[in-house]
Amino acid sequence: MKMNFDSKHDIDKIFMYVGWGLSSCIIFTGLYFLWPRIHITILGLALIYLGVRVFNFSTFDEYKEQRMKLLYKLFD
Repeated sequence: MKMNFDSKHDIDKIFMYVGWGLSSCIIFTGLYFLWPRIHITILGLALIYLGVRVFNFSTFDEYKEQRMKLLYKLFD
């Protein structure tokens, strides 16, 4: 399936918003696992860390080149 967008800026914005949503879901899932027991708490902390990494990757300019490579792989 080939998607047409007006510019690379549009693709980058969509990727950023999807990354924010995915990051939020992962962080909230991690928060859910924080309290029950110690081994489950470790899973919660790992999910929170993963959510923050997804947010950083989808938002900040220092990851822009890696983001574009991933987008080209996904859409071509």
